Amino acid sequence: MAVSVQIVLLRLALIPLDLYRSTDFEVHRNWLAITHSLPLSSWYYEEASPWTLDYPPLFAAFEWVLSQAAAFADPEMLRVANLEYASWATVVFQRCSVVAGDLLLVLGARRLGSTLGSSAQGWSTALLALVGPGLLIVDHVHFQYNGMLFGVLLFSIADLEAGRIYRGAALFAALLNMKQIFLYLAPVYFVFLLRGHCGCVFGVGPLGIRLNFGNLVRLGLTVLAVFALAWLPILATGQGMQMVSRLFPFGRGLTHAYWAPNVWALYNTADRVLAKLGFGAQQGASSTAGFAEVYESSVLWTVPPKATFALTLLAYAPLARLIWRQTAPSSSLPLPPASSGADAAAKPREFAAMPEAGRGRFALYAALGSAISFACGWHVHEKAILMVTVPLIAAVSAVGGPEGGVGDELRQAAAALSVIGTFSVLPLLPQRPLETALKWSVAVAGHCVELYLLRRRPSAGGGGDGRGALGMLGVWPLPGWMVLLGVAVLGAYTDFGGHKMIFKGRMEFLPLLLISDSSAVLVLASFIRLFRLTSRLTGPGTS
Repeated sequence: MAVSVQIVLLRLALIPLDLYRSTDFEVHRNWLAITHSLPLSSWYYEEASPWTLDYPPLFAAFEWVLSQAAAFADPEMLRVANLEYASWATVVFQRCSVVAGDLLLVLGARRLGSTLGSSAQGWSTALLALVGPGLLIVDHVHFQYNGMLFGVLLFSIADLEAGRIYRGAALFAALLNMKQIFLYLAPVYFVFLLRGHCGCVFGVGPLGIRLNFGNLVRLGLTVLAVFALAWLPILATGQGMQMVSRLFPFGRGLTHAYWAPNVWALYNTADRVLAKLGFGAQQGASSTAGFAEVYESSVLWTVPPKATFALTLLAYAPLARLIWRQTAPSSSLPLPPASSGADAAAKPREFAAMPEAGRGRFALYAALGSAISFACGWHVHEKAILMVTVPLIAAVSAVGGPEGGVGDELRQAAAALSVIGTFSVLPLLPQRPLETALKWSVAVAGHCVELYLLRRRPSAGGGGDGRGALGMLGVWPLPGWMVLLGVAVLGAYTDFGGHKMIFKGRMEFLPLLLISDSSAVLVLASFIRLFRLTSRLTGPGTS
């Protein structure tokens, strides 16, 4: 608990510093102004700023609620015409709102940890969520509200792990109406609930399928009710199609200005190398020219959105099959004995809780679903790696099993991916002395604490996992020390003057390309490793 308080105080201590703020800071200030100063009917049509409202209705509602408090801090921030407004009161207010949003992250992580293990494990999981360097850098320096959203996700996962199916589904539906990127996880929820809660079995009965139709209807009505509450005000004001066009801007390019470490970073690099070798000429806009530029490949095929969608579905097929195979249909899961009193109210018997041997699996499925979409999706942002690492770290922190079992291997894979993920988002901050010192200090200290906590195996009463911290950072075929050495060398090259000393101001994009591509190789290898480990969770336990 004391460490958690110190980490929160660290977040607050960052506020007085004159730290870098990304364009996302102005994005959210503008959304505060739009939702506060304009009628609902204009929210998704307002375009005085290039940073138009392009999140779903529930996040817009959150901005409106926040704007009511913002009016007391500095009313000028709520004027739509005040573009790029950043008074001291505005900065403090918006930074504090992110810190406050982390309360949901802490509570959600604690709930999931307690569900998968014990109350003490719940606090350990909450600490792991707080100490994550990547999230701290992205939310509290770069500026976003990911912690709050991940809190809702972890609450939803915890409910499904505990058998509170309808509340978990409702929370996920609400999350989809807060940020559309969580559609990455929709196939995981669909397959898991269809198989588990709705008891879907093929090849049975006269129609060749067995299905609990009542559960399916109740589940569908739960999700539809949440969407209706979120969308009806927008539809009533004639903004439905306008909002959809904002939520899914497929006019943007295959990759973001800074390439996320995924398949398409390697694809773009291959295209550039082939062009340099004389196989083609650069055409169209640069793939790194701006936030909405479209890049046409010089040699390789220019990949359209439909192709990335098809590839993502294809990559999802093995995960869907794994979920189907490892999830028992509801009819074969015995319901726990009926409770009475307060316990009955706290644990409604909607569906049997996940068996002890299967605890944590849905959280792993969620992390793998995000991994697939991150690896193959259209216009993926580098920050989306947190959608993999946050639920993954929360899941593996409570996975037990004897030393040397799959539980230990999952923690090792998660620790390595977390370090690589943090390294991949470091270029989000500029190479100024304060930001450079801060991001590397936070990364080193945060991952030291993370490794310490992950090495304390839950089933061993806090004992270690039998492998040193360096051993946990290996990504086949590289040992941990080599991964860490590569991070250190690339860090010195990109952030501590190596590139400038060698190239004297030329090849400006090379540091980003090296970080993206090296991270992509390690990230993709880690994804494959995590899938293989999760596929081994088929016996009576996680070992």
